This record gives sequence, C-alpha cells and structure tokens, in this order.
Amino acid sequence: MMATKTYLIPNISCAHCLMHITNRLNEIEGLENVEGDVTSKEITVEFSEPANDEAIIAALEEINYPPRR
Repeated sequence: MMATKTYLIPNISCAHCLMHITNRLNEIEGLENVEGDVTSKEITVEFSEPANDEAIIAALEEINYPPRR
C-alpha cells in the first residue's frame, strides 16, 4: 500500500537544499517519489514498505533538515 506524506522543513532555503534532501531520501528503500517546493518549504513523499515515517524523519534529521512536528 502506497502512502503519501508532506513534511514542513523550515530550513529549506534553495534548490541545492532540495537536491540534498532528495538525494538522501532516494536512498531509502521503498521511497517512490519526492517532490519539494522551496517557497512553501515542504516536501511530499510517496512511499511503501519498508520505508516509513520514522525512517524518513531520521534521514532528514541526519542531514540537518529536521521537519517541523
């Protein structure tokens, strides 16, 4: 089953930030799609098992882009 979730990441400031986030998240098995917007400071991900919310948040925190909870 596919899930979609949007994360607000306050410290996204440029396209390079978005690329860095996308590259890291694409390493997570089960992540199908990552779309981001610098203006809204949001990323939306589509994922299925074994990817999950905790793995995505951990990856974002690992690269210093923690989502607002």
